[in-house]
Amino acid sequence: MAERNIPLARLVVGMYLIGVNRSWLQTPFLRHKFKIKDQSEIEALRCAGITEVTIDTKQGLDVVDHEPSRSTSIQPVLVEHSPAVTPQASVAVPPSQPPAAMLAENLAKATQRRAEWAQRLNGLFEQVRKTGFLQQDVVSQVIDEIISNVLERQAACYAALVLRHPDPTLHEHGLTICTLSVMLGQALSYNREQLEQLGIGGMLHDIGLTRIPQNMVKRPSTMAPAQKSLYDSHTTQGRALLEQGGSFGQAVLAIVKGHHDLTLEAGERDGLSATDHAFARVVGIIDQYDELITGHTGLTPMSSHQALTQLYQRYRADEGLVQIVSYLIRVIGVYPLYSLVGLSSGELAVVGSITPGKAHLPLLYICRDQYGNRCLPPTPVDLIHEPEGGRTIRDVRDAVREGLDVETILRQVAA
Repeated sequence: MAERNIPLARLVVGMYLIGVNRSWLQTPFLRHKFKIKDQSEIEALRCAGITEVTIDTKQGLDVVDHEPSRSTSIQPVLVEHSPAVTPQASVAVPPSQPPAAMLAENLAKATQRRAEWAQRLNGLFEQVRKTGFLQQDVVSQVIDEIISNVLERQAACYAALVLRHPDPTLHEHGLTICTLSVMLGQALSYNREQLEQLGIGGMLHDIGLTRIPQNMVKRPSTMAPAQKSLYDSHTTQGRALLEQGGSFGQAVLAIVKGHHDLTLEAGERDGLSATDHAFARVVGIIDQYDELITGHTGLTPMSSHQALTQLYQRYRADEGLVQIVSYLIRVIGVYPLYSLVGLSSGELAVVGSITPGKAHLPLLYICRDQYGNRCLPPTPVDLIHEPEGGRTIRDVRDAVREGLDVETILRQVAA
């Protein structure tokens, strides 16, 4: 190994990264050694506050072999004919940050809308279960509203999703997969039609479960062979149900049929286009992510970081799948707005603003001190101004389990 320390400004595509001048826990990367494949990875390092890196010149380019590149595009890999763009990550926040009152209001609106959608989807799925008929106008209306809300207030939509009580019911699960699929599709610069296909596929990916006994919908961790065979049939039954209506495109049908078949090779796609196959893989990854954080099969629910780490390790040998996981990591971000974080001081705080270019140093509102007492009003702390050896973020917490209401905390800040 030939190590060389260089400024981040000299890092280019083709170099092999083996170290950074900051803890890897404060970056959006789960790998600690890898070859830089596109400029977006360098941008993610810059957004995480990295200023110096260590490269292995035996496994990648050396600074003398290649001049620093100024290109900011990446090669499209998920959708045919998709323009080359840098993924929009939640760390890339405009300098003008919304005040706490606006954050609270956006969260309240996003939470209310999510509750409305969940109620409508529950009624939709119940009607399908009873009659075998799917109200396609309801599907079209809900997906249109979801896309509009995600485009308007993505951070709040994600917070409303994360801050809910874990609920593996069919309508809640479908709503979560739909919302995250739209967010990921937006980050990949999918057009409106593609977002609709991806979102509808995510919403209805488990529609076939309406045709099996309700006690099997939550998929117990152990099933008899006959039960497993019946459960596994929900993908083909779901596609058959949608084909009866005749109003859904091939992309939606591909998602419903193939969201569990993530490792299929090109020759095993049963006539699917590369785009349709990619959509199914995107929804399949998000489906597994939600199952891990909600404990869908009876396992202990994981944190978002734990779930993403497991998915990354699970698919690290598949370049296409691991890239989808990496994009999902970027969309969710290091410490998203509204997230509850634990500090090195023992305090708990809500993330109220992202520092452009330094996502690991957000503005926080401390809501619980090191002794477990609530802070009224919450105390603002800007980590970018913390002295050497001062507070740092240790981990992301579950606000529900901590007994804290993020919207209330933000309104207390604004009062």
